[in-house]
Amino acid sequence: MSPTPCKNTSTSQSPGSKGLAELELLYKREMPDAQSTLAPAARYHFKNPGKSFRAQLALTSGQSLGLNQQDNLHWAAACELLHNASLIHDDISDASTHRRGQESIHQHFGADMALCLGDWMVAKAFELGARNSLYGGKLVALLAQAMQETCSGQISDITQRECANLEDWQRIAKGKTAPLLIAPIKGAAIAAGLNAEQNSTLNSELQCLEKLVGFCGLAYQGRNDIDDIIPSSRRSSDLDGRKPNLVVSLFAQHGSNADDFNLWYQSDDLSKLSHWQKRIASSDVILQANQSVDYWLAQAELLVVSVPPQLQSVTAGLVASVKKMTTNTNIIKHQGQIA
Repeated sequence: MSPTPCKNTSTSQSPGSKGLAELELLYKREMPDAQSTLAPAARYHFKNPGKSFRAQLALTSGQSLGLNQQDNLHWAAACELLHNASLIHDDISDASTHRRGQESIHQHFGADMALCLGDWMVAKAFELGARNSLYGGKLVALLAQAMQETCSGQISDITQRECANLEDWQRIAKGKTAPLLIAPIKGAAIAAGLNAEQNSTLNSELQCLEKLVGFCGLAYQGRNDIDDIIPSSRRSSDLDGRKPNLVVSLFAQHGSNADDFNLWYQSDDLSKLSHWQKRIASSDVILQANQSVDYWLAQAELLVVSVPPQLQSVTAGLVASVKKMTTNTNIIKHQGQIA
């Protein structure tokens, strides 16, 4: 589930329903030709487009920076399409049968259609980024970098069979979440003509932006991991699939009987999953994980004043949105990346 961007009282306001309505119209114009066999799958996917959080980040950032409406809309759509492509492909590798309240593309249309539709969205995202007449090359390069980092994070998540140490967990968590959250904001800055290469102050501010978004990604994924373990009456998909999980990593290092747990984790035995999940859920590492989430959010808040002044209201809204999610455990589901 995606966080809902928080409104604030600064001059930079959320694009709201108008911006999202324009985005929907753009999707309809840009989707595969009606004669293409991809068209039904594309229409099905966008019946429920989610909260378009990355698009909203791009639109709000562009507004704050004075970006013209067409370039702003194209960039927002490019970021959102790239994210949607990653979700479609992730659902194949994760064998997820549902996405956003309906069957996933690969479940409904088959894996071949899902692969092709995801690839089409990647290509369309690059095309939309390239339409910026002044900065198209830089924007496409940013999209490519974000997708490469996301793919690296996803494959690390899938192939990490040993229990990840905390450093590896942070690397994987950031890789899965942060690149496609940084790109909408950073791309808007590029499209608005902010040149970090010739401005050391701006370069430093953009580095702070990346750190801030990285902390938000850690906090979001950390809360997701906690909610995968508790309540222990619901089977942990991370323990089942031996996937990186903050709580599990903490327990493997600091929990009682950690040696026995690590031996079990490295085996193919699933019969004791419920036993270990209950042990983890009732241990002190849950508190440690919650404290880590609070720490990352606090660090993100401290960095807001260090990002470019035009983007401070946007990043403050991002932090507030993630904080709202991480403190409302009743609405956070394990399956939902910030989707």
